[in-house]
Amino acid sequence: MRFTHIRKLLTSAGVLVLATATPATAHTPHPVATAHASVTAAAATRTAPSVPSADGAGAAGQWTSEAAERFWTPRRMAAATPDSPRSEAPAGWKPSSLSGLAAAKNGHYFAGVPTVGTFFHYVRDPATDRLVGRFCSAGVVDSPQGNVILTAAHCSGGTKGMFVPRYDGASKKPTPYGRFPVQKWVRDSRWYRAGKEPTRDAYSDFDYAFARVGTNSHRQSVQKAVGAALKLGQVGGRYHQTVTVVGYPGSHNPKNRPIICPGVATRQLPGYRQMRMECGGFYGGTSGSPWITGLNSRTGSGTVIGNLGGYYGGGLENNSDRISFAVTYDKRALEIYDAAKNNRDPRQYPRGYSMYPTGGGLWTHARKMASGDYTGDGRTDMIVVWSDGEVTLYIGNGQGGFSGEKRITKSSTWKDAMVVTGGDFSGNDASDLIVVWVDGEVTLYTGSGHGDFAKETQLQKPNKTWRNATQITAGRYSSNKWTDDVMVRWVDGEVSLYTDVDGRGFLHEHKLKDPNKTWTHATILAAGNFTGGANWDVIVRWSDGELSLYRDAGASSVGTETQLKSSNKLWTHASVMTAGSYTQGQPNDLLVRWSDGETTLYTDTTTTLGREHMLVAPKAG
Repeated sequence: MRFTHIRKLLTSAGVLVLATATPATAHTPHPVATAHASVTAAAATRTAPSVPSADGAGAAGQWTSEAAERFWTPRRMAAATPDSPRSEAPAGWKPSSLSGLAAAKNGHYFAGVPTVGTFFHYVRDPATDRLVGRFCSAGVVDSPQGNVILTAAHCSGGTKGMFVPRYDGASKKPTPYGRFPVQKWVRDSRWYRAGKEPTRDAYSDFDYAFARVGTNSHRQSVQKAVGAALKLGQVGGRYHQTVTVVGYPGSHNPKNRPIICPGVATRQLPGYRQMRMECGGFYGGTSGSPWITGLNSRTGSGTVIGNLGGYYGGGLENNSDRISFAVTYDKRALEIYDAAKNNRDPRQYPRGYSMYPTGGGLWTHARKMASGDYTGDGRTDMIVVWSDGEVTLYIGNGQGGFSGEKRITKSSTWKDAMVVTGGDFSGNDASDLIVVWVDGEVTLYTGSGHGDFAKETQLQKPNKTWRNATQITAGRYSSNKWTDDVMVRWVDGEVSLYTDVDGRGFLHEHKLKDPNKTWTHATILAAGNFTGGANWDVIVRWSDGELSLYRDAGASSVGTETQLKSSNKLWTHASVMTAGSYTQGQPNDLLVRWSDGETTLYTDTTTTLGREHMLVAPKAG
């Protein structure tokens, strides 16, 4: 029975969900911007990064191995720092040898392989605005002219780029095959940085880059010099692989010796075309490390099926050295590879709008959501109230996604918004927003039809009754055509419907359920026209994960119940729900934000859940 389950502690406060809040404070009036044309800072970072055609000062072709030898002295190479968001290892850390298959794997230093080395370059430090030396790991990949290397896109670019295969700072001959100057980068222009850090969104799947390098001082191509190359391979959706990973961690490794983790198992990073491995010692500097199957440790040949990179540059935000990610190669990667081999520019694809420039980690802070046509274009948009008090409009594209975002306001006042719902309460065909605040005040924000609000009306002064409005949702449950009827689930399980709500307040109340224990477990409500009737329906997520559809709700009844999901653990993690016509036509679509930040749209939901579409990938873990 649904009422026998305990309420999940991890459930976040969200739209139609009781928020954990501090005692009420005075907050009238609530500030709302009436005009705001600029997008958020996150959206502003989505411009395509520039990709230099040559790496080094002067005209293309002037950066040679001789110039690289003169510039990259042993001292400069030793002073270079990792080009990675990962932090340094604790003092005294040393990679352990493998101690049995049952033990947690750790990388260990070794003599290296000819086809994997260190890529050095100079970049401008955003904190100091000074040029600094950086390094990553890279591998030689097979090409007709023997001059292509592979690394992570977040390592590419810069100036005075140089690849050193089998670099070993502990050796008397640290560059046994010479130095190979980077002359051209080839990568997918859709990859970008979110601010100064690698992105966490779907475009992190493009965190790979190929470079064409010049010959060494003996006029040998890199592939000729090392005598082998890695083949580029595809996993084809088979993310469970066994790989050997070779890279160059900078942390507590003053001689820049290579580290290896052989025979490590991989699996998919959920929501991404990326693999995940667990092996200790992969600190900053290992970005770009090839993940190799069938490695011949003598020649360095094998098949590279991924390179360390992707989500947050290839690791978690907590800078763990043990968990690493690698992008894999699809048809588009093969196009980029082909362009690099043949010294031409790849086809460019536009980057669509992304809801999640920093991934699910950001969307765990989306506490409340409301659907409606706030821009007046006939398409359903979404308002999000964030945990820091920002209120953002996501502009619907009518195809199950969004075309942009706009900050409506940001204020600490909005942290006190307990529940919200969207509807047309002014009868002007533009959606409005009702907010219940933690002190029981209820406010109506009248939509302008241009993506903001034109008017604020107090529907209820602060009071004890509306402090107990645990969830609210608005729909069409009476005879008129407006979505101006508000369903409320109170803290004691009572369910009320207020019809024809407008600026005058809640004039017509209908009791749908007396106070009862069962409906105290109705954790989230979402209204929508799912079954095509004259009256809308309401979907309820119960505290035990059961999901119910109540069909044709109205002033006399909450509607006829249909079970969409029986009690289950997965749906206890549905933290926020809203519904609307995010795709063309009927029935409506259900939008869910999960506890890990994943945000999913179930299109054309009826008496069964519709087709699932991931809008935001989950936070990696």
